[in-house]
Amino acid sequence: MAGGAVAAGVGLGVPAVAVLAHWIISADPGAGPEGALRTAAALWLLGHGAELLRATGADGGTAPVGLPPLLIGLLPVWLLYRSARRATEAAEQAEAAETAVLAEAALAVGVARTEFTGRGRPAGNREAARGGAPEGRAAADEESLHAPAYSAFGTLGWLCAGYLLVGLGAVLYADDGPLRAVPAEALPRLCAVCAVTVLCGTWASGGLAERRLPPGVRAALRRLPRALRAPFGYPEAGAGPRAAARGVAVLLCGGALLVAVSLAVHGTEARDALLVLDGTVPGRASVLLLCLALVPNAAVWAAAYGLGPGFTAGAGSTVTALATTGYPELPRFPLLAALPSEGPGSPLTWAAGAIPVMAGLAVGRRAALAAYRARAAGRPVPAWWQTLLTAMYGAMVCGLAMTLIAAASGGTLGTGALARLGPDAWTTGVAAAAWTGAFGLPTALVLHGWWLRKSRWRGAGPDPVTATA
Repeated sequence: MAGGAVAAGVGLGVPAVAVLAHWIISADPGAGPEGALRTAAALWLLGHGAELLRATGADGGTAPVGLPPLLIGLLPVWLLYRSARRATEAAEQAEAAETAVLAEAALAVGVARTEFTGRGRPAGNREAARGGAPEGRAAADEESLHAPAYSAFGTLGWLCAGYLLVGLGAVLYADDGPLRAVPAEALPRLCAVCAVTVLCGTWASGGLAERRLPPGVRAALRRLPRALRAPFGYPEAGAGPRAAARGVAVLLCGGALLVAVSLAVHGTEARDALLVLDGTVPGRASVLLLCLALVPNAAVWAAAYGLGPGFTAGAGSTVTALATTGYPELPRFPLLAALPSEGPGSPLTWAAGAIPVMAGLAVGRRAALAAYRARAAGRPVPAWWQTLLTAMYGAMVCGLAMTLIAAASGGTLGTGALARLGPDAWTTGVAAAAWTGAFGLPTALVLHGWWLRKSRWRGAGPDPVTATA
C-alpha cells in the first residue's frame, strides 16, 4: 500500500514543483499558492485521462478539458507498473518457497506412513521406503495437492488501494480551482488506469503463462483444443508481450522522429506561435513546458499518421499520409505548426509508412530470438509453428496496446471546433495489428529457420553452464 502511495505521490510532486516554480517567478500572484497546488492536482488527474472543467466567462459557463498531457501521467503510471512487477515476482518467489516446504513436509509424512505400515518387514524394504517407495510418493503427491496456493492478487489489491487513496485526495482537492475536477467522472477513470497498469505489470513479468491464472481458468483452458491452449502453456510465454513491446516502441519512436522532422521543417511557424502566444518569459516557459508534456501525444498521433488511419485536428478534419482536409481555425500553438499542409499526399508523406514496416520487422525478430536463446541456453527449442504463433500473439498485443494508447492520447478542448482531437482508437489498433502481423510473421519464420540452421552448422551450441555464464 505504501508502494502505491509513493508511486502516486512522486508523480503528483513533479507537476506541483513545476506549477509552484511558475507561480513564484510570475509577476501576477493570481490565486496564490493554494490555487497553484489545485492546478497541479488537476493536471495530474488530466494526465490520467480525467476530464476537467474550466470557466468560460462571468456567466458561470464551463467547457470540458479532456486532452491529457501524457508526459505528466507517464511517471506515476511507470512507477506503479514497476511496483506491480516487483510485487508479482516477490509473490511468486514466496509461493515457490511455500510450495517447496509443503512438498518436503508431505514427502516426509508419506515416508513416515510407509515406514509405519512396513514394520515387521526386512530392513531392506524399510530403507527402500525411505528412498521413495511408490506408496510414499503417492502420499506426498496427495498431500501436495491440498497445499494452499499463495496468490499475488492480494498484494496487487493493496498496491492499487495506496495509489487510489492519493488519487482520491487529489480529486477532492481539485474540486474547486481554475480547472475543476468532477469526482463522479474522475474517479472511475483513475481506477481504470490503475487496474490496467497493474495488470500490465503482472503480465509483463512473465506473460500469460498458465501458472499465473486462477485455478478455475486453468481448468477451463485444459478443456480447449491444443491449438487454442498453446499460447498459455508455451514455455517462452513472455516472448509475445516482449515482441509487442518492441513493436510499440518502434511505432512511438518513429512517430517522435516524424514530429521532430516536421517541427524542424516548420521551425519558423513554431517560433512565431511561441512569440505571439505570450510576451513574458514565465509565460513562454510555461508554454514550452506544456509543449513538452504534449510531446508523447504528438508521437502517438504521428504513429497513427504512419499507420494509415491518421487523426483528426478538430471539426471533422482528417490528417493522413494520403490526404489532409478540413482544418478548422486552429489556435496559435507551437506543436500545431508541425501539422502537414492541406491537400493530397506526396511521396514524402507516404514515406511515413516505413514506421509500421520497421515495427513489424521488430516484432518478428523478437519472436524468433526467443527460439534462438532457448537453444543457446540448452532449453527445449520451440517449433516453427510456436515461433509463428508468438509473432501472431505479439502483433495482436501490439494492436491492443496501440488501441489503448491512441484512446488515451486524444480528447477535447471545448465544445466547438476543438471538441475532438486525436486518432481513432479502434482503427489505429487494427492497423497496428495488421501491419505488424503482415511483416512480423514472415520475418519470424525466416529468422527462425536461418538462426537455427546456423546453430546446426556450428554444432550443438554451448552447454547450459557456459550459456548461463
